[in-house]
Amino acid sequence: MCQEKIAGMAKKILIIEDEPDILVYLVAVLEDHGFAPFTIETGDRSPLVDAVMAVSPDVIILDVMMPQRSGISIYRELRSCDELKSIPVAIMSGFTPQNGNVISGFQQMLPDGGIEAPDGFIDKPIDVKALVALVMNLTRKELRS
Repeated sequence: MCQEKIAGMAKKILIIEDEPDILVYLVAVLEDHGFAPFTIETGDRSPLVDAVMAVSPDVIILDVMMPQRSGISIYRELRSCDELKSIPVAIMSGFTPQNGNVISGFQQMLPDGGIEAPDGFIDKPIDVKALVALVMNLTRKELRS
């Protein structure tokens, strides 16, 4: 039995990503490591919240740069919704801040503040070992909450 499975249930990982190739790749990697990946479309506020609540994920992987809606906007929405704000979120981006400090770089994207940094960061191009280690860590964090 995979260590990601608890009581026979694979941990649900919700991926919010607009690039089909990256989405297929992430789904395959997560499935190969015993997780249950889900995907949703990024659109208006209400359908997004409803879709996330319907999946009830253990972790969310969220791309920052998307054409329809920014990942930062979605992240703000997730953190402002009482039913969703406790779900660990890993932000995925090819953006690396000049100073190399991802948390301060994230805070630079949110100049008005008022929102905590995400639970993790995934760099593009994706390092599979780092991705799996982060998701495993975040699913364990979710269990402790």
